Amino acid sequence: MLAAVVGAMALGSCLATKYQMAPKDTLPAVALDIATAQPPVALALRAVIVYNGPGSWKRDALWDEYVVTILNQSESALTIDAAALLDPAGEPRVPGSDPWNLEEASQTLEQRYVRAGIAFARSEIPDAVAFGAGAVGSAAGSLFTTASATAATASVVALPVYYVVVYGVDRSNKAAVRKEFTRRRLVLPHALAGGETMTGSLFFPMTPAPRSLNLQWANDFGHGSLVLPLPTLQGLHVAPPGKEPAATAP
Repeated sequence: MLAAVVGAMALGSCLATKYQMAPKDTLPAVALDIATAQPPVALALRAVIVYNGPGSWKRDALWDEYVVTILNQSESALTIDAAALLDPAGEPRVPGSDPWNLEEASQTLEQRYVRAGIAFARSEIPDAVAFGAGAVGSAAGSLFTTASATAATASVVALPVYYVVVYGVDRSNKAAVRKEFTRRRLVLPHALAGGETMTGSLFFPMTPAPRSLNLQWANDFGHGSLVLPLPTLQGLHVAPPGKEPAATAP
């Protein structure tokens, strides 16, 4: 079951070479229509922001930003314990908490994928990320339903202000990048009250053709997992046949 979601994101500019923010004319991130539910948890992938792609807020960012909305469909509190992104071989990649460690991990994995025969391409994105994966707005309430359907739908459709505002503030240093990263990052574990929804970003090392985004949760009655298959992202970071991957810096 899919849930329609919306998002428009574009952010700042700066001067420093290594820590440049994206230019003001960067295209906004494209809203995706990818969602699933396994009570008591529902998960919607709102957008994927990748290396110099739509929605980029840091130039040449060596990470993948998955903007997600998670809903506790039950009346009891629960905790989202962990998340993982499965790569083409089924290896889990966990979200990072530090931008510079993520960039190092991405560079290491990039070389590993190349040695494994994957035509890794930092800037290669599938049509879903470039143009969208479907209609938005019509089915938001069909998946994200609680006792208060109107409130639930509103919480799914509306992204936090910092995702939709274009910032004109000059950001030219490492501290500014870290501040924006921290503001966006969804910290796990994260507790959700009954019926509560949260939206934020999970930052992963650059991962080609991810299989799925997985969540682990727990409540007073037990624990479980939720798997969101990602067939629409199979072209992510993978050069198509006949196209040479763009050269990348070491």
